[in-house]
Amino acid sequence: MPKSIIEFFKKHIKDNFFLYSIILFCFLIGVSVGAFTVKVVNIHQKQELVAYLRGFFRLLDESGLTGLDIFKESFSNNFQLLLLNWFMGLILVGIPFVFMIIIFKGFVIGFTVGLIIEEFKLYGILLFVFAIFPQNIILVPAYIIAAVTSISFAFIIIKAKINKVKNFNYSRHFLIYTTIYLAVFATILIASFIESFIVPFFIKVIVRYIQ
Repeated sequence: MPKSIIEFFKKHIKDNFFLYSIILFCFLIGVSVGAFTVKVVNIHQKQELVAYLRGFFRLLDESGLTGLDIFKESFSNNFQLLLLNWFMGLILVGIPFVFMIIIFKGFVIGFTVGLIIEEFKLYGILLFVFAIFPQNIILVPAYIIAAVTSISFAFIIIKAKINKVKNFNYSRHFLIYTTIYLAVFATILIASFIESFIVPFFIKVIVRYIQ
């Protein structure tokens, strides 16, 4: 079973390699713009953001947030964004929003990493390695796969309509489309678990040297 799943995704990536390249490029644009934005944000806004970060670190260090609280928030945010992605693939005209979501995801990561490294220097790098990278090594591929799947599904439907394909098996394509998304939702459960129950331990250790 796992082998067949791996083979399926290998074929999926091979068949949609061009789309994967475009989506990855869009994600990197988002990361670059996010990192650049840190440089142009005025000092007062930057101070407010850093104060918010420090407040979050303090709350986490004082056990004001439980792992379950973080898990619910993390999973809910990612689930809603990916569910929107899924829906955008269904309505066809929502494809531009799929690109916007992946760029937004890149922007958030780029801005966050840029801000903590600029503000906390070496400790910022440690925060990136131990607090941002672990869950995003799963989340980023999940978002990229979701985006490609939505666009690919929309193109299949559009192509079938343009070519007026008779006996087009919409149900089959919809089932494959939704099954891939269910797999993606399963991966964000893992990412949310890491973010909620593993990452906070490292954050608590690092922020003791920052506060």
